[in-house]
Amino acid sequence: MEKKLKIEITANGTQGRIDIIGHISEWGKNNAVDMRQRCQELKESGVAKCHVYIMTVGGDCFQANEIVNILHDVFGSFTGEGGALVASAGTYIAVCAKNFVMAENGQFMIHKPSGWVDGNEKEIENYLTLLRNMTSTYYNAYKSKLIKPEGKFKEKWESGDFWMTAQEAKEWGFITDIKEPVQIDQETAKAIKESGSPIALAKIDINQTNKEEKMDLKPIIIALGMQEANEEQIVAKIKENATKAANYDILKAEMERKEKERKEADIKAVLDKAENEKRIKADSREQWLKMLNSDFESTKELIESLHPVQKLSSEIKISADNSGATYQGKTFEQLQDENPEALAELEKDNPEAYDALFADWKKRNKIK
Repeated sequence: MEKKLKIEITANGTQGRIDIIGHISEWGKNNAVDMRQRCQELKESGVAKCHVYIMTVGGDCFQANEIVNILHDVFGSFTGEGGALVASAGTYIAVCAKNFVMAENGQFMIHKPSGWVDGNEKEIENYLTLLRNMTSTYYNAYKSKLIKPEGKFKEKWESGDFWMTAQEAKEWGFITDIKEPVQIDQETAKAIKESGSPIALAKIDINQTNKEEKMDLKPIIIALGMQEANEEQIVAKIKENATKAANYDILKAEMERKEKERKEADIKAVLDKAENEKRIKADSREQWLKMLNSDFESTKELIESLHPVQKLSSEIKISADNSGATYQGKTFEQLQDENPEALAELEKDNPEAYDALFADWKKRNKIK
């Protein structure tokens, strides 16, 4: 398969044909900008209809969008067909066609548009807005073709690459019909595999006349820390390493779980002790919990440095003479005048002590 974009524009009477093959990109002569002029020339020559053939691993989502804009601007609408692979940005062109036919052994892959940007924060913010808008454009194009429920498609859309056979693509509504299978050359088979397709190619579909390049195993052998090995031994080593990695992940997860439980227990113990010792109040426990989760050691030291809150009743003194019972050296009437908040707190926290202080005041003032 072409690594660069190849666009061939031809005409047969009033029927035009555009072949889009390879990697969709903005570089080189065959780009979307050049395509507009060539399509316009085709239209001016008397071509009224346009049919598009697509064979691509995908590429620049913005260029694919511009290709569709050109086709609609010049021809109003277009029909299309796909070969062995229509992926990524190529599928946007496909679903924008009036109808789209695909080879029976073809593969269709959809995913969210992606991009890359280099610049200052404003440039990056602008590009992010542009990419979000393009993602919405692509999603709405696929949505307009859906036969199955949108919710199921949205799950696929959010999960990454969504690979489909031609039959599955038709069942989703992304293509309208299926044509006879095509022969797949070695280069295209390799491109499909490297694209990450989970769909196996039938050997009968692959053109065996092209000599398959033999993979150089030496870099893999070195990476695996082996001296010499054949393909079977390499596969066994990879499986062994995968098993070790899986076991490590399980062990790591268990250790993290135990560490979390230990930390939670330590925090609870600190809070329980502080609350029992009257260093903190129950209604402030949640705030201390957040602080302990953020910085356990420093917060623990801070809590332990707090002085326990003394009950108000511990500072009430009942005089032996007639000078009156006092709290913090103040009688009932003095507290009323100078610190009513302390008096209210005493009534709330220790009603018996409050009653004693109040009774003393009534006694001294001869109030029944």
